[in-house]
Amino acid sequence: MSLSVGHPLLDAIIKLTAQRDQETLADALVDAILTLTNTDSASVYALGGELGHLSAKVLASNNEPVGSHITPLDVRPGLRACIEGHNTITVATKNGHQMIHPVLEQGNVVGLMIREHAHAYDHQGDVIEGLMSIYANQQSLLNHQQRDGLTGLYNRVALQNWMGKALTTDRHAERRASDTGSDTPLGCFAMFDIDLFKRINDTKGHLYGDEVLLIFADLMRESFRYNDLLFRYGGEEFAAVLSDTDLDTALMVLERFRETVAQHNFAQLNQVTVTIGVTQITPYLQADKLIERADKALYFGKNHGRNQANAFEWLDKGDIVPTISEHPQSYKLF
Repeated sequence: MSLSVGHPLLDAIIKLTAQRDQETLADALVDAILTLTNTDSASVYALGGELGHLSAKVLASNNEPVGSHITPLDVRPGLRACIEGHNTITVATKNGHQMIHPVLEQGNVVGLMIREHAHAYDHQGDVIEGLMSIYANQQSLLNHQQRDGLTGLYNRVALQNWMGKALTTDRHAERRASDTGSDTPLGCFAMFDIDLFKRINDTKGHLYGDEVLLIFADLMRESFRYNDLLFRYGGEEFAAVLSDTDLDTALMVLERFRETVAQHNFAQLNQVTVTIGVTQITPYLQADKLIERADKALYFGKNHGRNQANAFEWLDKGDIVPTISEHPQSYKLF
C-alpha cells in the first residue's frame, strides 16, 4: 500500500508522534482509532496501584469523563485477563462487543485502550495493533523525558508542562463550565523540602543521600492518591498537585505525610523530617506565582523550626506572621 501525506493512516501516525504529553497523546490515539476503524467508542486509560488494588484513570475518551476512574479492576474478568495475559481480550456486550487492548512498556501493562463496536469480527486488527505499538513507544519516550532518573517521579519539565496546560484561562473556563458547582476547588499545590539534607550528604555520602531520596519518593507514592501528580523539583525539593482538593483537606493529607516521614526508620539516621508549603490553585493564577506562594509557606516553616506544613493562605490572611528572610535558601544547617 502506497502512503502519502493526506492519507488518513499516515496523518494519524504523524499526529501521534507529534505529541509531547500523555493527555494529548491519548487524545491522538482515540482520534486515530475512531477515524480509521469501525469503532463506536474508544477510551484510553493509565493504570495505577498495586496488583489486587488496580485503578484505571481515563486519559482520553469520546464517551467517558477525562480524569474519572474505573475501580476496582480486579472484579472485571475481561480487564483482569488483559492485564494478566498481556493480550487483547474481546468481551460481549449488550450493544455488540468490547475489545480491551493492553498498553505495554518494558513488558509491563501500564495502560488500556478499550473500544466498543457492533461486530465481533475485526478486519482492522493489524492497523489497531500498529497504532497501539506507536502509542506505547511514544508514551515510553515521553516517560523517559518527563521522569526523574533517580526517583521515577515526574521531573521539573513535566511540572512546567502541567502548568502550561492547567494554568490557562481557557482550561479554567472549560473546567468551571463543566462543574456542577462554582465552588468546586481546582486543587492544591504543595512543595516539600527534606530538612538538613546537606548534612546527610556531608556525613553519610551522596550514595546514602540518594537512598533517602528514593525512600522519600516511595513514601510519597504510598501516601498520595493515584490521580495526584508527584514531582521531584530538584535536589531535595519535591512538589505535588493534589487534584480536586480543598485547602483544609490538603493540609490534613500533608500533615499525615509529614508524620509518616518523621516516623519512618531511615537506616543510619535518627530521623528524617520534611517541611511543606501549600497553596490553593486558583483560576488565572500564573505559574510563577503558584510556585512563589507555596515556596513562601515552605520557607516560613524552614525558618521557624522545620518539620511542619504551612499554607500560604495562613500567611496572607495574617493567621501566621511571616518573617521570610531575604535569602531563604541560606538557612543554617546546625
